[in-house]
Amino acid sequence: MVSGIKFSDWLHNSVTESSDKKYRHRLFKEHPGKHRDILSELTLYVQNAHEDARYRLRKLAENSLDPLDPKPTFDPAAGYPEIFHIQTLKGYFGEIFAGLIAEHFSPFGEDGWKVPAFLFRFHGVEFQQLELLRHTGGTADLRPGRTGDDCLAFKLDKEGEITRFIYCEAKCTPSHDTTMIADAHKKVGESVFPVDLPQILEILQLRTDTVSRAWVRAVYHLWLESTEHKSEHCNMVSYICGVSPVRGGRLAWLPTDKPHEQYKAQRRLEAVEIHLPDVEQLIREVYGKPNVEDLVSVGSATEDEIHGSTNE
Repeated sequence: MVSGIKFSDWLHNSVTESSDKKYRHRLFKEHPGKHRDILSELTLYVQNAHEDARYRLRKLAENSLDPLDPKPTFDPAAGYPEIFHIQTLKGYFGEIFAGLIAEHFSPFGEDGWKVPAFLFRFHGVEFQQLELLRHTGGTADLRPGRTGDDCLAFKLDKEGEITRFIYCEAKCTPSHDTTMIADAHKKVGESVFPVDLPQILEILQLRTDTVSRAWVRAVYHLWLESTEHKSEHCNMVSYICGVSPVRGGRLAWLPTDKPHEQYKAQRRLEAVEIHLPDVEQLIREVYGKPNVEDLVSVGSATEDEIHGSTNE
């Protein structure tokens, strides 16, 4: 811990569970006055999630087979990922926050969930853009998002085997977006099995620590399950928004007593919404990205031109 404050000291949550125990709704809100206290801890968590991608870039720069070749005079990971479009960083933040919820807030009422690896190194179009901007300068454009699984969390038994896993679809918007919510529930409900287990294995196999080696074995066995699916497949929707309901006496945007109408699966679902006022500013802080007003003069661009549509 950097700041000494726990994430549970920053966020409080209320839980509503359906009568059949297959659906849980959780609403997270900030404890008053705790925003600044958690910033260093949250920044560390977010930056660590991207460390694998930075390592990959820097390792490539060391891979010359000629011992007489000079070392690179630049950091190939410079600008990653804070140089990217703010909309891209919102997506990254949403995926990382889903992992934070899994590891620190006991989804489905169970402790011990772990996210062994994030998948940011596979966002190819952004690494192409990073290389382009290194040569040309300028500001980043909005590129297509990474395909595949947003975030995967796992539980191990005493023998080190995966007993259940969470497939999570993550969304993040500074406002509120009903289309985004519907899309998330539709996608997570249609998930059959994680498609990025080989990519997680690729990351873990490059690590040399004992914990990662144990995860290689566990994820490999899950991957080999193929269509047998012995491990329980659970689903989670994580929805971060910058505004709370203000009309009709409602407290939450997501259904609290039953799954969203777009969720068609029979698997257990945890629907999580996190109300974070000024979430875009928080994202800029944890990524070290300048504010818009520091980059453009007032009136030089519309909000949509600067931030992109919240439906993206």
